[in-house]
Amino acid sequence: MLSPFVSPDLAFLLVIIGALAIYWELHAPGMIAPGLLGASAFVIGVWNLSQDNPTWYGTVLITLALVLLAVEIKVYTHMISGFAGSVALAIGAILLIRGPHSIAPSVALPLALSFGIITGFLGTLAMRARRNKRMVGETLVDEVGSARTEINPEGTVFVRGEYWHARSPQPIHIGEAIYVIEARGMELVVRPLNS
Repeated sequence: MLSPFVSPDLAFLLVIIGALAIYWELHAPGMIAPGLLGASAFVIGVWNLSQDNPTWYGTVLITLALVLLAVEIKVYTHMISGFAGSVALAIGAILLIRGPHSIAPSVALPLALSFGIITGFLGTLAMRARRNKRMVGETLVDEVGSARTEINPEGTVFVRGEYWHARSPQPIHIGEAIYVIEARGMELVVRPLNS
């Protein structure tokens, strides 16, 4: 068996930090750096944990916890999913590795609780942002912004200080100026400014 580069406690911390950074990228798409750094930390943590022969039931509980916590951010279940995810994460971490290299409960419990609280906070922010964007979206018609990704036919634009999901009837390149034609809920319909 290969020996891990870091202790299981530190590897679990890397998984948590990586997942939080990925969740932040999902919450505010287009920033790129949190997603890349988060994915790197997550992969390093998972690889190190896999070197200590993790149990299948611990792995399933942690995977379920990460899914439940992602649901909390995207849907906002008033912390029902967040609480269930935090409990599953704590139990899964404690049961993940059996023997002398197990994750200490004194590490697993505070990390799971912190992760649940941060996820709940991000879920609240996402819910408020969705509510505000629905109201603000209609006021963005005739505004000018810029494409943050390729739009062919969908992508991300930056208008009046916010990132928006956008659709365009014609291809738009990264960095190109855009003009908002219409708002459909939380999606903007745009065209190149110079067309």
